[in-house]
Amino acid sequence: MNWLNEPTLRMALRDQVQQTLGAAYTIENELGGGGMSRVFVATDTTLRRRVVVKVLPGEMSGPLAVERFKREISIAARLQHPHMVPLLTAGEVDGMPYFTMPFVEGQSLRARLDQPGVLLPIIDAVRVLREIASALSYAHAHDVVHRDIKPDNVLLSGGAAMVTDFGVAKAVTVATTTGDGLTSVGVALGTPAYMAPEQATADPLTDHRADIYAWGMLAYEILAGETPFAGRSAQQMFAAQVTEVPADVTSRNPSIPPALAAVVMRAIAKNPDDRPQSADELVKALDSINISSGSGPSSIAVAPRRRTKGQPLAVGVVAVMLLIAGVAWVRSRYVVTTGGSLKPELLTLAVLPIENVGGDSSTEYLADGLTGELSHALKNLPGVQVAGDLSTSRFKHTHVGPAEIARQLGVIRLLSGKLQPGNGRVRLQIELTDTTGHSLWSGIFNTATKDNFAMQDTITASVANELKLVLTPATVAATHTGRTVDPEAHLLYLHGQFEKNKVTEAGLHNAISYFTQALAHDSTYAQAYAGKAFAYDILADVFAPSHEYHMLALAEARRAVALDSLLPEARTLLGYEIAAATWDFAKGKTEIDRGLALDPKNPDALFMAGLFAWMTGDHQHGLDLADRLSKVDPLSPLAARLRAELLESSGRYDEALVADKQARELDPMVEIVESTRGSALRDLKRYDEAKTEFLNKATVLGQPMTGLAMTYAKMGKRAEALKVIHAIEAREKKTWVEPSFIAIMYAAIDDHESALRWLQKGFDEKTFPMRSFTSWNHPWLRPLWTDPRYQALRAKAMATTFTE
Repeated sequence: MNWLNEPTLRMALRDQVQQTLGAAYTIENELGGGGMSRVFVATDTTLRRRVVVKVLPGEMSGPLAVERFKREISIAARLQHPHMVPLLTAGEVDGMPYFTMPFVEGQSLRARLDQPGVLLPIIDAVRVLREIASALSYAHAHDVVHRDIKPDNVLLSGGAAMVTDFGVAKAVTVATTTGDGLTSVGVALGTPAYMAPEQATADPLTDHRADIYAWGMLAYEILAGETPFAGRSAQQMFAAQVTEVPADVTSRNPSIPPALAAVVMRAIAKNPDDRPQSADELVKALDSINISSGSGPSSIAVAPRRRTKGQPLAVGVVAVMLLIAGVAWVRSRYVVTTGGSLKPELLTLAVLPIENVGGDSSTEYLADGLTGELSHALKNLPGVQVAGDLSTSRFKHTHVGPAEIARQLGVIRLLSGKLQPGNGRVRLQIELTDTTGHSLWSGIFNTATKDNFAMQDTITASVANELKLVLTPATVAATHTGRTVDPEAHLLYLHGQFEKNKVTEAGLHNAISYFTQALAHDSTYAQAYAGKAFAYDILADVFAPSHEYHMLALAEARRAVALDSLLPEARTLLGYEIAAATWDFAKGKTEIDRGLALDPKNPDALFMAGLFAWMTGDHQHGLDLADRLSKVDPLSPLAARLRAELLESSGRYDEALVADKQARELDPMVEIVESTRGSALRDLKRYDEAKTEFLNKATVLGQPMTGLAMTYAKMGKRAEALKVIHAIEAREKKTWVEPSFIAIMYAAIDDHESALRWLQKGFDEKTFPMRSFTSWNHPWLRPLWTDPRYQALRAKAMATTFTE
């Protein structure tokens, strides 16, 4: 059920909740500010007490998920503490789980802190912090970790602090855990401004000390007026939690008693071992501080507070924001219009390549970079789907009319631009048009070359305004760059992206050089690490295959994810490299799934996940991913080629030929292995056509023709097959050739000794194809399947992982 926005559906759910609760309760009203859950206030008709009913969305539906949720809530409901809002009951409404708790009169700590002027008096602040710590101490003693301590989850009632939602985060996690141990979203739960480093990086060993860290961040905010990393985007907060040491809280407000400041700063230590090891330690430390001793004033005067990016309202609970993926479903089907109304249609937009006016090739990288970054920013607008970059890049330096571009991309709005750099400044003219070319909005922006972020924010806001989108605080936070990357580092990064996208060996090495220079200026630049990782990966898979390059790619991907755990393409690439470099396929798939959960429509993540599915024989899942990629990036030759290859590997040869034709029309030079068409023709026993195809490909691309040797073998022409094999072996002495491909050719002519020798070489060189082809018994190796020596080598490969 999709009840997040439609008024009729919202009322329907209210009626269903009332029906489920029966005559024992009467729903009074619905509370605002419930995030993606629905929150109702009801009255117990017998005892005349008021309760809160929270209904969670359909992503947790299903008998197993609901039963898991109810079981965990029943455990949490046993907790009884004076500074805890207890959980009462749990159930389900039309398959959606709900829980109840007492209604607490008062206000949240968040509402209190958001009031401008004077914050809590120090004596009151210490009391509130002690009461929160005492609740944590009790919960931890009963093996319950909160996982989302923040001002929003603390209620102030009758002069006392009460912590709400104890046990809910764990119940949500358990309810949505899949068979491979992941939640349905596969990411860390919590809120960026208060999240411990180990929680931000989804460390499975995260324990109760993450609550102590969150308590420290909350204490910092109460005493200093804002969290340490206030004013940053959610992604930047995640990176800061992992890498940056917060300024001492007394630097924000010198009037804070030193003993109190010491407790707070110790609580937010990066290493869990350096924090207080229990909440009880916090209680005792606070008890030892004598606020009335004259060590500091009784209250703290601060400037009016501003809401920080990444905090609620901007981000809300990351657990809810990511778990309740239904909001993405809604946004994919509705356009938010002036006044907040919803129309059941999708507003589709393409950001066309920005034209570099003046013909100066040295600034082409800037035009390409701005195109990509504007596209990325606009993807975060609600109700808007932006065409993929590979599709739009096809219209660079072309004279195709707007109507035809819109038709091919399946969009109803086009954003184009002209860039004129010069003397350290850029002049960017942007125009938004409909499919007829009619201008809906245009603007001219002049800024310093190094100040591109502010310009992007202005353009994004202008486009949103013209599209009549109502931007909530969360949307503003998502689209606002808010970045503090060193300007020189950013320009070097754009240079690197430009070189990487050439997909040539020289370009990749140039890209790595630019990314390295960018990181010399800003060592916390996650995107630059991700760029290096992609460059190394392409080198490892295409130009200079080697385990060493995969290991370099893995190291850079790890750095990128450590700095920005919400970067989907980096997370997916990390998973791919874990599989390629360490042969730990299960761990690799875990990271790939996490990357896709972060952004199910990210083209890079979808392609990497689809490629991994092909490499591991999970063809139907790979086809699903390829289809999703084609919808996001309809003119992407990679998407079309991936689909063709998966169809061929699935034995759907006639369909593969159709898909191959579509891929060739987009780009005849893009192949994943050799020739999909040649392989499909061979497997359809159209051997002469297959031979011609492989020979033509050899002429065009200069490839080693594994497919040609296999075709000769199928035709019974062993001598011709051996001639091709020996030519490729001679080539292997001069340049690297994947050993498992030579093994496949020998298998095709039933030379088991030679095939096993080359497979062993692939094992010794730790090549990804050797591990992947043996992992699912690729049909190309069928002649070896029953050979005990192959079975032993396969078992050895399956059991082997390498250290990182």
